[in-house]
Amino acid sequence: MLTDEYVTQKFREGIDCSMLVLAEAAGIIGITTEEAYRMGACFGAGMLTGGVCGAVTGAFIALGIKYGNHRLNDMDQKLTVTLKRDELVRRFKEEHGSVDCPEILGYDLRDPIQRQNARDNRAIDNKCPMFCRTAARLLNELLQEP
Repeated sequence: MLTDEYVTQKFREGIDCSMLVLAEAAGIIGITTEEAYRMGACFGAGMLTGGVCGAVTGAFIALGIKYGNHRLNDMDQKLTVTLKRDELVRRFKEEHGSVDCPEILGYDLRDPIQRQNARDNRAIDNKCPMFCRTAARLLNELLQEP
C-alpha cells in the first residue's frame, strides 16, 4: 500500500507517479515491478504536457493490460476496458475535481517557473502522494470488480 512517505521517497529516487501506481498493481496484472516502472516511465507529471495526472495514467495502463482489447473486432472487450477507464475517471474526479495534472496540482509543470514554485512550495510532496494513493485504491477496486 502506498504511503505519503513511500511515494515521496520514490519521487526523490526518480520514480514517478505513473510508475508507482502501475507497480502497485503489478502482481495482479501479471507484470514485475521493473516492467511496471518501464511501462510507466513516460507518463509522470501529466507527461509534462498539462495532460492527465500520471497517477491516473498509470492506472489506465494497468486497466489496459488487464482488460484491453487485443483481438480484431473484439468490441465487447473494448467496451469493457472503456467502461473501466471511464469509471476510474469518474471516481477520481469525484474526489479531486479533475484528472488533469495542472488543475489538481495547482501548478503547470510545463512552465519552468511554475515547476520551481511547485517544488519550493512542496506542492508535489504535499499533493501528489494523495493522488497516487487515490489512483492506486480506485485501480485496485476496479481490478476486483467483475
